[in-house]
Amino acid sequence: MISENLCREVLLDPAIDGATELRIVSGYASASMAHRHLRKNAIQQNGVSIQLIYGMAATDGVSQIDNSMFRQLKESGLFQFHYRIERPALHSKVYLWMTGDTPTAAFAGSANYTQRGFLALSQQQEVMVKADPERALAFFEKALHGSMEGDHEDIGDHIVLFSPKQTHPEAQDRVTLSLLTNQGIVAERSGLNWGQRPDRNPNESYLRIPTSISQTDFFPSRATQFTVLTDDGLSFIAVIAQDRDKAIHTPDGNHILGEYFRRRLNIPLGELVTKQHLEIYGRTDVDFYKLDDETFLMDFSVHE
Repeated sequence: MISENLCREVLLDPAIDGATELRIVSGYASASMAHRHLRKNAIQQNGVSIQLIYGMAATDGVSQIDNSMFRQLKESGLFQFHYRIERPALHSKVYLWMTGDTPTAAFAGSANYTQRGFLALSQQQEVMVKADPERALAFFEKALHGSMEGDHEDIGDHIVLFSPKQTHPEAQDRVTLSLLTNQGIVAERSGLNWGQRPDRNPNESYLRIPTSISQTDFFPSRATQFTVLTDDGLSFIAVIAQDRDKAIHTPDGNHILGEYFRRRLNIPLGELVTKQHLEIYGRTDVDFYKLDDETFLMDFSVHE
């Protein structure tokens, strides 16, 4: 029985040993977990591909945010996703490693393909056990027959793609992050202007989190990547970073935040952001609404 280091033993070590593909049947799954896992594989330069079956989609549906991020991950060529559309739904958690066409390792147990399941981010204990690879392959192929590709044009006719919770300030947990320093200015070499220095991408940016917020449990711990949906319909992966958890970064490249805000402010990419730009736009801060532990709405809309 495996009760510690689940991520390493189940999701990483078989790839180091030469496995080339991971096939997953998981009751629930999160795009932030898939993103984190794919980046880990890329760092190890092993080129592992992942094929996911989201087992409870037929009865519980899938978040529109996760669905959108899954579609983006598929563009990497290393990720495929299917939703279970036939009954019974599958609450199973089976992880099958393939080396070419040969099943070489398998695990089954309680851990969903989520950060909460594999990264010890909650108080619940998960366990996995080794399973027979041939039987795991048969189970996966049977599950696949009752599933549909997640980006199929008719997927919405078979499962519910549900919207995020209501985001009215009175209905959701919310914090407001200032885009100004404590001195009331936009810093020239930090925050939105972090990249404004020699040999850096001038669009590199981060959002500053004051101590009064970083010391609460509003944002996830530094071990957790999370999905950010913007008020204008975009999405990206973010992570808490820096000493004392004082910043929000984008692990796919810190230019992502800087380019996003420059476009919203209608100023050229790479330009120094000033307080005047923010005041002309109509805001010097941004709101974050907590939709769940791994999903947030970032609202930079101008209030009437």
